[in-house]
Amino acid sequence: MKRFLTICTALLVVCNSAWAWARLGHATVAKIAEEHLTKRAKKQLDRYMHGESIVKWASYADDAKPVLLLDTGFEPTNTTRLTTYPHTFEAEDDCTVFRDTKRNGAFVKNSIYQIERLAEELRHPERMTDSARITTIALIVHFVGDMHCPEHIRYPEDQTIGYYNVYLDGKKIRLHTLWDDLIVRARHPWSFSDLAELLDTASPQQIKDICAGTIYDWGYDCAKVSREVHSAKPEERFDRTEYLDKYVPLAESQIRNGGYRLAALLNSIFD
Repeated sequence: MKRFLTICTALLVVCNSAWAWARLGHATVAKIAEEHLTKRAKKQLDRYMHGESIVKWASYADDAKPVLLLDTGFEPTNTTRLTTYPHTFEAEDDCTVFRDTKRNGAFVKNSIYQIERLAEELRHPERMTDSARITTIALIVHFVGDMHCPEHIRYPEDQTIGYYNVYLDGKKIRLHTLWDDLIVRARHPWSFSDLAELLDTASPQQIKDICAGTIYDWGYDCAKVSREVHSAKPEERFDRTEYLDKYVPLAESQIRNGGYRLAALLNSIFD
């Protein structure tokens, strides 16, 4: 697939709507990952990022989304070739990840496919410009976080990714926004570094088990544990305390696992 990036270094376009995990969640994923990089991988990342932490770039893919362009070919209902990078992926009936970008001639949003392609490019950094390396690393950091957000997964029975309203204690909120932002902030009013320290509690063997397999295996795991979230109906009413009691542990686990898996992927690329 022919791909090109439009990189704007002087301007970040700040989006008003919430994205997966919002800034707190994405920064936490990146911080956990930093703590589990090998020395060689960290040295390589420091070199390519000019000493800047990947935490700083964790939300870049959202901030600069309008100018990060991807040539995906023509879409059936679209007359232009240009679109933005996908931040979601599709799961099949059995929760396995759809591995392509086309289904019956139609474009399919597939962030995991893009992570795989971007990672392959980074395995040959000498072929990339300095700005392209930085952007590609930033995209991987963000998309690995995205794939672990339950409302960034599309299922055969639910393609909405939560773009509808539910009620928490009578207050209307879009389900996607609930899972992007509130589910993390509601009980974690701390900094990303504090939250990373609180969540980074797995043993070496547990981390090894979490990171086992391929990125598509990680996607299957994410789809399997997240499916219940998609059982919510438009306009459904929930007790806030009960909902948070039930699902905050899932959000915490997904953010933690995203951090470990991001570290594993970066280590495999740079070490």
